[in-house]
Amino acid sequence: MLKIFLDRKIYLLLLFAFSGGFITHYFNRQLQEYEYKKRENDLENAHKVVVNTFTESLNRFAYLMTGMRSHLRSVEPFPSQEDLRLFLSYQTDELKIRDSLIVSFLNTDHEFVYSFTKNRIDPGNLIGTSVRSFRNGVEIGRLNNLLQNDHMKLFPPLNLVEGWVGIPLNFPVFKEGKPIGYIASILNFRNIIEPIYNLEYSTDFVFRFSDANGVFFDREQVHDGTTVYHDRVDDKYFKNYDVDPTTFVSSEITVFDQTFKIGTAYVSNQSPNPYLRWIILFIYTLIFLFAGVAIYRYMLYQQLNEKLKNVNQVIKMQNEALQESNATKNRLMSIIGHDLKGPISSIINLINLVEDSAISLKDSKTILKQLSPVAKNILNLLENLLQWAMVNSDKTLFKPESVSVDQIVQENFDLLHSVAQQKNIKLVKNIPDNLSVIVDINMFSTIVRNLLSNAIKYSPRDSQVNITGRQENSNFIIEVSDQGIGMSSKEIHAINTMELEMSKRGTAGEKGTGLGLTLSKAFIAKHNGSLEIKSEEGKGSTFRVILPA
Repeated sequence: MLKIFLDRKIYLLLLFAFSGGFITHYFNRQLQEYEYKKRENDLENAHKVVVNTFTESLNRFAYLMTGMRSHLRSVEPFPSQEDLRLFLSYQTDELKIRDSLIVSFLNTDHEFVYSFTKNRIDPGNLIGTSVRSFRNGVEIGRLNNLLQNDHMKLFPPLNLVEGWVGIPLNFPVFKEGKPIGYIASILNFRNIIEPIYNLEYSTDFVFRFSDANGVFFDREQVHDGTTVYHDRVDDKYFKNYDVDPTTFVSSEITVFDQTFKIGTAYVSNQSPNPYLRWIILFIYTLIFLFAGVAIYRYMLYQQLNEKLKNVNQVIKMQNEALQESNATKNRLMSIIGHDLKGPISSIINLINLVEDSAISLKDSKTILKQLSPVAKNILNLLENLLQWAMVNSDKTLFKPESVSVDQIVQENFDLLHSVAQQKNIKLVKNIPDNLSVIVDINMFSTIVRNLLSNAIKYSPRDSQVNITGRQENSNFIIEVSDQGIGMSSKEIHAINTMELEMSKRGTAGEKGTGLGLTLSKAFIAKHNGSLEIKSEEGKGSTFRVILPA
């Protein structure tokens, strides 16, 4: 009996050893796969953040130049070099760009007429010289092509004589329909790349940057064989690391006709911890000896997995927020080009006709009356754009105070009277004289103005727009109703989700952007209020704003 017992004991020990080894091997392989997948996911997420950061930096540069282009189109006569430098100085205060941005104005023969930074005039002694003296024929050809099309174009980075890498963003300048030259703005490329290296986890990765032709560049130089006017090197250049090129996750982005390739890889190709096998062996040996400890360890593993899932979800939401922000800015650029270019061009054309005496004084007055609402719409759009930008940069001042609702409504009635009169629309208010509410005056006035403007835009001739206000329990309610074309459920959903899209035309062909309503939604949210919409196609709309009293 003793021998049988010992044989069984040895058999059980051997079975235990075999089972323990098999389970150890199985779970060791599972954990290795888990670590590999986690590492790959972390790389993908980090790369998305890098691409978004790079794109956002380029867009910030483009917004600055878009503002300068709009300024040059709107001022007469053409500004002096000092005036343009002061304009640049004001614009770059928000972007914290110091003397790492050079702006030059060149004539159609590619000679420097202006050249300045935020704080200096002619930093490279280029005024009076020609680009032809240091750029080849291919590059001059690109500049000639730039003069043929009225749009902004981004060029590949260059090694500059000033001793840094510059990325040019150029656009032509037209007067009376003809090009008189072009603005060449060159930003230190370190301003584009540096935010990536400032990311919290950037030390774990190496980054690779190149243009569409595969020319690599970093924060100190472009590696294209051209002269480098300094002796600094970027210690973060990817070729300084022993990284397998096949491990890079790569993406391409195109901004203003220029394509960039961005790659991200781990600094070191780490393998899973070699001690994990022994740790797993120890853990699962304890499982066979102490079932309770095994269950406890399993519960810890489940908690760790849940935390990892939550972290990945947060990263995913952050990436989606970045992508949504970039998409919103791109759509905003489309709005600016769509709604400002046409009306301003019409005004400029009228001025040219008057100057050339091509039309009579009577005709001029008639056209001026037609352009008056156009100019007011432009002003309203610019004001909405400015307020929208301030809301999205968290720089909007919120100063609630007690105001008369009737006074605010009447002021906006007076402002929109001429617009309503053109369609013979009657504006009717039903506001108690003593009704007041604690709000930010500018925000509340913007909400009222945009709702009234939309109601007028989508109402037919000889109709009526009503606005009412009242106190209801602990809330203040104001309603704007019209007898217009109404909206579909899809359009109402777009408003409720704050999608910034080009809106449909009004009943008199008025153009819209949807920005005013989006801005109103943001201001209502600032007051912890809500917007309710009731509408049916062909039967008008009612917009109800509910604010805490």
